[in-house]
Amino acid sequence: MQISDLMNSYQNMLAAGGGKVPEGTQGVEQLVSTLAKLQVGQIFEGTVNSVKGSQVILGLSSGQNITARLDKGVSVEQGESVFFQVKKNDGKMISIHPVSIGGESGNPALENALRAAQIPQTESTIRMVDEMMKNQMPIDTKSLTDMARLVAMHPEADVQDIVTLKQSDLPVTDEMLTQLSNYKAGEGALMTGLSDLSGAIESAFAMEETDPAVAGEFLREVSDVIYPGEKAEPQQVQVQTLQQEALQLSEDGLVAGKLSEETITPDGRNIRGEGMPGADILISSEQPQEEKLARYEYPVGSAGRAFSEETFSSISQTLKEDPEFGSKYPDLFDKHGNLKKDATVKDILLAVTEHASSNPEKLKKLSASGTLKDLLSAAFTEKYSLEPREIREKGKIDDMYQKMQQDMQRLSQSAKEIMPNSMPLAQAAMDVKENIDFINQVNQMYSYIQIPIKLSGQDATGELYVYNNKKRKKEDSDEVTAFLHFDLEHLGSTDISVRMKGKNVDTQFYMADDRSYELVANNIHILEAKLEELGYNCKIGVESGGKPVNFVEDFIKRDAPTAKSSSLLRYSFDVRA
Repeated sequence: MQISDLMNSYQNMLAAGGGKVPEGTQGVEQLVSTLAKLQVGQIFEGTVNSVKGSQVILGLSSGQNITARLDKGVSVEQGESVFFQVKKNDGKMISIHPVSIGGESGNPALENALRAAQIPQTESTIRMVDEMMKNQMPIDTKSLTDMARLVAMHPEADVQDIVTLKQSDLPVTDEMLTQLSNYKAGEGALMTGLSDLSGAIESAFAMEETDPAVAGEFLREVSDVIYPGEKAEPQQVQVQTLQQEALQLSEDGLVAGKLSEETITPDGRNIRGEGMPGADILISSEQPQEEKLARYEYPVGSAGRAFSEETFSSISQTLKEDPEFGSKYPDLFDKHGNLKKDATVKDILLAVTEHASSNPEKLKKLSASGTLKDLLSAAFTEKYSLEPREIREKGKIDDMYQKMQQDMQRLSQSAKEIMPNSMPLAQAAMDVKENIDFINQVNQMYSYIQIPIKLSGQDATGELYVYNNKKRKKEDSDEVTAFLHFDLEHLGSTDISVRMKGKNVDTQFYMADDRSYELVANNIHILEAKLEELGYNCKIGVESGGKPVNFVEDFIKRDAPTAKSSSLLRYSFDVRA
């Protein structure tokens, strides 16, 4: 089809639809300009808008139409989406043909593209072309050569991840590929990385070949990173020498007897000594029960708030089995010898660091019990999480990211210097830093951030993901997507997807099970009313079964062109312009 034929056809269609010729002429100019920009090897999508004999009208994503002629023996259906590759564009004629994006073996489109670029046909290069076609990226010689070079530079990486980073204009490095892989596996949360670091520290200390003195030195370094310049000081114990007569416990209850001279702490524990008679006392075999508070009723930063009942009991039991620790830090324990739930994680960790870092046996026991990991993980979470009100403070998020990045760099370097035989420990700290680097890189294109947040009135730390595509046109840039994930005591895993454009808010709750679903669904009207009071037009839905965030699909590829057809279309035609 010649240029004049195409222009006349296009103008006739506009005129038939009521359009004016000047506007039609402008439309043809835009169409010709669009077609002229198509590069050899480029993939684009067209929708079959009309089929009349051997002629079809294809609708482009820009809203423009082109008319083409089908080869003999080819059939298409109206409404079908087809992907085309530009085979030739010399300014006078554009030749295109449909391609498969299925990637099945023997696909001539993939093989021909590799052959033309003089790239060996291997499993990885064939998949590379397939992924590029799926993402509607050009597969001309230069594009394929550049991508093949990246694939060769990162032989251990998933080809799909390489293509994803390249298409998204993100740096293709080993670090970026590792982090993208972590995100795809659902392991991209910053708090997950800090928990892994805590476990790596504990594992390194528990190894037989680890020098306890070296482990103690590194534990002090970790504590100083979390609580700079702060140390726990052993408390002065008031020693009382009492002469008293008492009732001694037997299996059947209370029995009269004599207690010896005693040395006790202010809370009445650590009774020891020999035989001096004294005053009467009464010892009960039943200790009074403390008032039980809900987890969220304990102060922020306290052990009762930071740990589940099971974890707290385990930590308390491990620490109370060490009488020397109780004697040095009696204020951490109640009158029954149990760890106080209102004691802060900070005070407990600093005390443990001072007490165990110079005692090999105690440090080994703490590492083997899991207590050290639990304390470190809680301390990291406390330091690098923000309360909801803090999110609104200017510079607060940037400060949190910068501090975490500096701290992880310091820990990684310290691990290499102090514990060179524990490389997984250094790598665990570096992984957290590289995760922040990854977020910063993504943020250049997508305004993507993670915000670990502390919930008041809840027993959870959540993750808030905020997304906005900076590559969009200015008029579309006001749409923001946010994703929140919480693991709550009563509701379980709770995911919330929020999309907001102007005053229109579309929210979807994904609950872990039917019981949580019913609870939220029956009360969702309260949230709707609150949002409407603030002037928002809201649409809220609730689903059961959960839907974890998929970073690649929900963020990176959110606005990328997607393949709608994977069938192998065996026909070809030319568009002449």
